[in-house]
Amino acid sequence: MAQLNRATKRLQAALDSLERAVESRAGEGGEAGLRAALESARRENAALQDAAGAVAARLDKTIERLKATLET
Repeated sequence: MAQLNRATKRLQAALDSLERAVESRAGEGGEAGLRAALESARRENAALQDAAGAVAARLDKTIERLKATLET
């Protein structure tokens, strides 16, 4: 669960960073910078989705083991 919480916080930080970049560059015509920030956020999001998937899979396995233990 802690890994999922960290991943969620990292995703929120990435989104906040992207929003700040958009706001600061909107008036500057910094399209290249916005593209770079967006690509960075996309990579971060993909990594976080992978981490969340791994955590979910581990939780599912743990739940199944607990159910099997309780049934015996």
